[in-house]
Amino acid sequence: MHYRVFQDRARSVVPAIVLQTSYANGLGVIRDLGREGVPVMAIDSNPRALGFTSRFACGRVAPDPAVDEEAFLVALEQLGRELPQPAVIFPTHDEYIWAVARNVDRLSGRFRIPFSGWETMRRVADKEAQMRAAWRVDVATPRTLFINSEADLTAAEVRAFTFPAIFKPTESLAFKRRFGRPVLEIAGRDQLEAIYTQVRDCGTLMLQEIIPGDDDELYSVGSYLDQDSQVLALFTGRKLRQHPRRFGTSRFAESIWLPELADAAVRLLNELRFHGVSQVEFKRDPRDGRFKLMEINARHWLWHSLAAACGVNLSYVAYRDAIGKPFRAPSQKDGLRWILTFKDVLDSAREMRRGELSPLNWVTSLRGTRVDGVLALDDPVPGALNAWRLARLALRRTRRHGPSSEADTQSATDIEL
Repeated sequence: MHYRVFQDRARSVVPAIVLQTSYANGLGVIRDLGREGVPVMAIDSNPRALGFTSRFACGRVAPDPAVDEEAFLVALEQLGRELPQPAVIFPTHDEYIWAVARNVDRLSGRFRIPFSGWETMRRVADKEAQMRAAWRVDVATPRTLFINSEADLTAAEVRAFTFPAIFKPTESLAFKRRFGRPVLEIAGRDQLEAIYTQVRDCGTLMLQEIIPGDDDELYSVGSYLDQDSQVLALFTGRKLRQHPRRFGTSRFAESIWLPELADAAVRLLNELRFHGVSQVEFKRDPRDGRFKLMEINARHWLWHSLAAACGVNLSYVAYRDAIGKPFRAPSQKDGLRWILTFKDVLDSAREMRRGELSPLNWVTSLRGTRVDGVLALDDPVPGALNAWRLARLALRRTRRHGPSSEADTQSATDIEL
């Protein structure tokens, strides 16, 4: 969409701004709003962001708030002055949502902000606060201890802890950037002190048991809660396959309505007085059958577009509430599936070679797949561009090293272009 077209449409229809649109998360918000006739602007610090090529949006490069928050805010203020009316703003990644939430007073005159301010978001960002809130409202969690110093490692509770376990930060953004993953695994007690020395400058850490079970035991509740924490949209689903396995992001997921899980998530969000779109992730513990809290993401998540395909368009519900025309989303359709085709094909091929997945099981699992996180017939350019970039990367590596190795395939699927 050309900028002038966006501006013309924004005079008669309240526009939306989607922050960080490099991959499936932001692209999904653009499509979920654009298909409802909302004029959308995609903003990203990466000029190669896939969202810039969507037919539903115009694109603009802006500073990365993780690098220079003030420059990012100045760019938003400049955009706000250009718009014919205040736009609804949708950050899709933590560094963007924290920057906006910290500066609601500064931005609210030029934008409509359908999520909590920093007082609430700060609690949600703190995983210790998440755990303690869960305990207060009887939401099950993995066994968890909080580690503040090396002296805590000698406590009786730590000596009695069962391994393998993980160290998880209470504030995750800097941790992910430093280690390239959200947790560090501790295989046995003999590794505890050595691994702690790598992370002791990361603030309070959670020593947490690993819930057994495969990736298909990971369930999510997606929702939109209004300013009074009343539910306007609710969706539940589960991951079927992850990239990478065990501690990764979804590459294949399905919708499945679980009212008890939805109730637990809403109790927790109400306890935190949350407003906005969120994902609350659980893992079903095969030892007792209980769903145990993994984390809250106070934003859209990678496979949220499955909810829209099932009739629960979280982005549009939030948009309508922000412009003063709220409505309650209908009940979801069950059994539909979402996929990242390129990642799933490459990962599944590797798992077949290792005997972890049979070709028949993979083919039959695709039944019911209705939406791809990147590919879309009504918005073909982002998917085609992503395919071309991946093919070019694979060809370059083949020329350099010969036929692709498993390591090359792994790194290709790691890329979110």
